[in-house]
Amino acid sequence: MYLNAPPPENDVVRLESLSEAHRSNLQDSTAAASMWEWMPVISTGTSLDAYIDYCLSEMKGDSFYPFVVYRKSDNSFAGLVAYERVSRTHRRLGVGFLWHPEHVRGTDVVPATQLALLERAVQARFQRISYYIPEENERALRAFDRIGARREGVIRHYMRAANGTWSNVVVLSLITDEIKAAMNVLADRVRQLQLA
Repeated sequence: MYLNAPPPENDVVRLESLSEAHRSNLQDSTAAASMWEWMPVISTGTSLDAYIDYCLSEMKGDSFYPFVVYRKSDNSFAGLVAYERVSRTHRRLGVGFLWHPEHVRGTDVVPATQLALLERAVQARFQRISYYIPEENERALRAFDRIGARREGVIRHYMRAANGTWSNVVVLSLITDEIKAAMNVLADRVRQLQLA
């Protein structure tokens, strides 16, 4: 089993490898408006189409795997996420390019997406998961703290966002048994949200 074959899924979400067929779903979503706050500038430009083109191009290598998230209950579009900085040699990868529409934030979709990604990483024998989060994104930092991700430090003036601002980036990680502990936390969170 590898990271994208078959694409990760669980009872709540289905991830599909990004393809040209997803472009219209993304264009019809609010992803473009949200990109400007947290997405990094990419070499192909700062439009949603440039972002999609970049992702499709980067998929030709073996270090970047972008996915479109769908909620299984109604088959609706529920976000974007990617494995990035993948090194099979060193059994490490990053999770990034994470975005969910406003209407699914606070629902079981968000922890279920993270759970699907971690489960697949473990199945594919990865031992380190890293997250690079802009220091200003306190909501995301709190979410990763809750699942037990360890803060490793801050890379100063590391990333220019699509809106032109510069960010310090907090590096967090989960390693070996911490990944499995995070999966338990996420599974519990999914259950709690389903009961609420």
